[in-house]
Amino acid sequence: MQGTILVIDGVSTNRIVLKVQLTAACFQVLQADSMSAAMELMAGNRPDLILTAMTLPDGDAGAVKAALSRMPQLADVPMIALSTSNDRGTRIKALSAGIDEVLPQPVDDMILQARIRSLLRMRMQDEDLHMREDGVPSFVMPMTGATVTAAPRPDTSVALVCHDLPTAQKWKSRLAGSVGYNLRAYNVDAIQDLMRTPVPDVIVIELNEQSAGMALRLLADLRARISTRDSVVIAVPNPADATIAAEALDRGAHDVLHCGFQVDELALRISTQLHHRQRAEMIRANLRNGYRAAMEDPMTGLYNRRYARPFLEQVAREACTTGETFAVMVADLDHFKRINDQHGHPVGDAVLVEAARRLKAQLRGCDLLARIGGEEFMVVMPGIHPSEAATTATRLCNAISTTPFDAPGCDSPLAVTVSVGAVVSTPDGHVASGDDMFAAADRALYDAKHAGRNQALVKGPQRSAAA
Repeated sequence: MQGTILVIDGVSTNRIVLKVQLTAACFQVLQADSMSAAMELMAGNRPDLILTAMTLPDGDAGAVKAALSRMPQLADVPMIALSTSNDRGTRIKALSAGIDEVLPQPVDDMILQARIRSLLRMRMQDEDLHMREDGVPSFVMPMTGATVTAAPRPDTSVALVCHDLPTAQKWKSRLAGSVGYNLRAYNVDAIQDLMRTPVPDVIVIELNEQSAGMALRLLADLRARISTRDSVVIAVPNPADATIAAEALDRGAHDVLHCGFQVDELALRISTQLHHRQRAEMIRANLRNGYRAAMEDPMTGLYNRRYARPFLEQVAREACTTGETFAVMVADLDHFKRINDQHGHPVGDAVLVEAARRLKAQLRGCDLLARIGGEEFMVVMPGIHPSEAATTATRLCNAISTTPFDAPGCDSPLAVTVSVGAVVSTPDGHVASGDDMFAAADRALYDAKHAGRNQALVKGPQRSAAA
């Protein structure tokens, strides 16, 4: 089964017809003859989509949507309302209430099926984002200003793409009085202009009889390109055409005006889609913050041990395949406890931040620098010759010791030194594991400390035990 659809209609004939249509498309169908029956049914069943008559024996589609909005587990279930009157006022009222689509009865099976597929795709994408968000519960940072509003940013841009520029300019003029967006007009073959940075936040594409094929190809192209895949795409068959509307939805349009161009409905659908986009962007930002918190040291901005150890193992595996040598270093600030004890932890923190900056400045872009303990850092350098590794280890020492550290609250700069232990893998492909390389670098660090600190000690090629 492709999903579960709840049909709510007080007329049994309508429910039967819809069940036949939907079952033929491999959907599981639940039925209710009233709003109260639907609520009772949904207490134990969570549908993937709701298909409801506009008017019910004990309420209407708007009341169903309002009731669902108060139920967190059902608030995001998409809803299509079927109306016996195909007037604009009815559609606008329903869309304003949060209903995703309004279709006239008798419903065209082609547009109904396409709309269901489109809404279920978007629902699955939303659920995938939420599942990823739930996957890092310990590290997700709270969202700032979590309430999402549909109010446009001052720089929100909407591109109106029509079969010719005069039509696009006409749409722009008519829409300008209803929205506060930055409107741009294009003809359908101006794809190069459309792709110029910054790309539009919303792209409205006219699908008329002369250019429907070109416009549909453009629509699919926009949804596939990296630069525009996050742009909202709304299709407008002009004049209304159910076949073209269904094709646009199946090619990836986020929304479609199946009744043709209407200013108030287009403005409402743009606002709704921007709301969905803003919500998805906030979830993605939350995910990025969560993963960053899991993998980065908040004080220095460096990667932490949780990230560094798997990175080291990956470098070791690749070295076994390529035969390239790599280096692992462990660096530890000397007598760091004295700094904290004599000057306080804020000074110690400032020294750590500056030490991280200096160490990173000595490394290549492909190298990893991570803070793996209080004053301890790890360096992983893929594809480096042993002599270059030795030179780098010395540079790391000098970067810390040659210039005293200025720290807030200290009357004079602080002299700080670092000890570095380094090992290099064998060049014959029989390299030690990441764990063994780290252990060898740690032993080299111990030897450097024992030899008097403020120095780098580099040990020769490390090979696997099997070799």
